[in-house]
Amino acid sequence: MCVCNLNCIYIYNKLFYQIFNHQGMTETQYFDLCEKYLKGLCSPEEENMLHTYQKENGLLDLTVSAEAVKRLRGTLRARLNQSILAQNGKKFNVVWLNWKILAPLAAVLLLTIYLAVDQFSRHKQKPVLTAQAKPSNEVKDIVAGSANAVLTLSTGENIKLDGSKNGVINTKGSANISKSGNGLVVSAKGKGNQINNEPLNKITIPRGGKYDITLPDGTRVWLNSFSSLSFPNAFDGPDRKVLLTGEAYFEVASNKKKPFKVNVAGKQEVEVLGTHFNISAFEEDQNITTTLLEGAVKVNTGKFQTLIKPGEMAVNNLKSKPKIVQADLEEVMAWKNDMFIFNNENITSIMKKISRWYDVDVNYEGDMTALNFEGNYSRSKGLKSLLKNISLTDKVRFVMVERRITVIAK
Repeated sequence: MCVCNLNCIYIYNKLFYQIFNHQGMTETQYFDLCEKYLKGLCSPEEENMLHTYQKENGLLDLTVSAEAVKRLRGTLRARLNQSILAQNGKKFNVVWLNWKILAPLAAVLLLTIYLAVDQFSRHKQKPVLTAQAKPSNEVKDIVAGSANAVLTLSTGENIKLDGSKNGVINTKGSANISKSGNGLVVSAKGKGNQINNEPLNKITIPRGGKYDITLPDGTRVWLNSFSSLSFPNAFDGPDRKVLLTGEAYFEVASNKKKPFKVNVAGKQEVEVLGTHFNISAFEEDQNITTTLLEGAVKVNTGKFQTLIKPGEMAVNNLKSKPKIVQADLEEVMAWKNDMFIFNNENITSIMKKISRWYDVDVNYEGDMTALNFEGNYSRSKGLKSLLKNISLTDKVRFVMVERRITVIAK
């Protein structure tokens, strides 16, 4: 910025403080800040302070349009008229001003447009903190998820399980359902108490929750955040059927005469006799993955049937035959073992897991395509330390506002 413009800014400051009489920053402080800004010496915090101060006083419009300039000119004219009228008792019109008055006005307009264009350009090229946003190390931490679920009985009754005591919580229908620690136990009452076509029960895990359940046949299921499992009071048919959304790990009780079937969000079915496996089928993910740890599993998509062996993963993209790949069992089972394990994983995939476990919303600014990370982290810790560890890579930074996280590519 040339010297003449700096002189205009000085004249503008005189007018700004003598006529408008704004408070909150001294004339010297404001002029020094303007000069630093125009020389490119302002820190991000000082730039934010300057832009915020300009905006609060009607001198900055980031849209920088002809209409914005027109509004600004009108605002200045009105303020000058009011000020001169108050001092002289006479109406004042900007058209009658001599150059000594016009020069400061020109300085106001030039500086405002300069700051606005520069701010708009910076906003497009490099995200900046807003006045309300704070770095993640300045906000209250978000605690990890915990045992939390809602049980919807076959009768339609809802029972919150986060604070309920251990013991029997339902005896209606053809099963007794009790709470034990952080899990449910479903026990069939017997053939004499079975009800034909009885509706299913459903356990729903919200974001920031987890739970496990033991089904009437002894099968145990661990449910991840943002997941649900629908199940009967008793497995009285030729097979044992449950419905899953989200993610769960199954340890199926062996019964060669009665196969265990998992309907996955109506998009595929997994059939086993007795085995240990994990299914991940979140609606926001592109694939359904079925990983076998022990036994044998058949994945049926309607069009294709695929058998997988222990250590293998079937990846179903819902369009073609599931692809069989070798699984990293430690990574697949990390959530059940209260761990995050990232192996060259993209930041968007990582943030999906973080969003579900810590119950936060996520926004992105910048290109996330090439931002992959590796590392292990305990899911029992707060969110701030996890984000801090990721940001140490100097690839991204995070801004937290309440339960919303903005991921900004560097």
